[in-house]
Amino acid sequence: MNSFDERKILLNRYFYHDRDFQSIGKACKISWFDRYDDKFAKDKYAYFSAEEKIEAIDKIASTDLNDREFADVLNSMKEKAITQIDRFTGEHIYFDPDVGFRGENRQPDFKKAVDGALKELGARGYYFLQAIINLYENRKWDRAYGGATWPDILAEIRRLGGQYPSPRDLAILKSFKLYYKTGSRRYPTHTIPVETLEIVKAILGEWKSK
Repeated sequence: MNSFDERKILLNRYFYHDRDFQSIGKACKISWFDRYDDKFAKDKYAYFSAEEKIEAIDKIASTDLNDREFADVLNSMKEKAITQIDRFTGEHIYFDPDVGFRGENRQPDFKKAVDGALKELGARGYYFLQAIINLYENRKWDRAYGGATWPDILAEIRRLGGQYPSPRDLAILKSFKLYYKTGSRRYPTHTIPVETLEIVKAILGEWKSK
């Protein structure tokens, strides 16, 4: 995944308020944000239109700052970050609450985590993760919260001929930071962070072929 796409995913995942995007854009020294200085200075409830917000995120993601400089800007806003998914493991950017944002590639470590989880869980881990990937690729992905619903996951595991996961299996996958329960209390969903989907898919393919 290229740096621009990673940055867009990261911005949408960890930041919500339009004022935060305005602050990040200004910190990145992007002149497009200058036109909104008065608006955000005069009105504490100021916000972007839907189209402006999309453009704001695109402008920030395409900044000329390198990955380490970009991570430094985000670290200045770290206290604003929403961390329902407490890990971002891209090829260009890494995040966890303990170290903040880093312009680093931690995907080799993530691959070891996938191998470790499959070693512990075997087929049950394989079918659960593969089901989520299939649902993502088939666009059975919650638009509001991201992730797949539990009934859809179980149906896909059944279609694949696999075994249902146990609560212990889910706890192990969470400990490896491969899987997160997302959504809301009323509308829960289940997620593999999208920046890691292709890695998980490749390792599952290798595991299945053995």
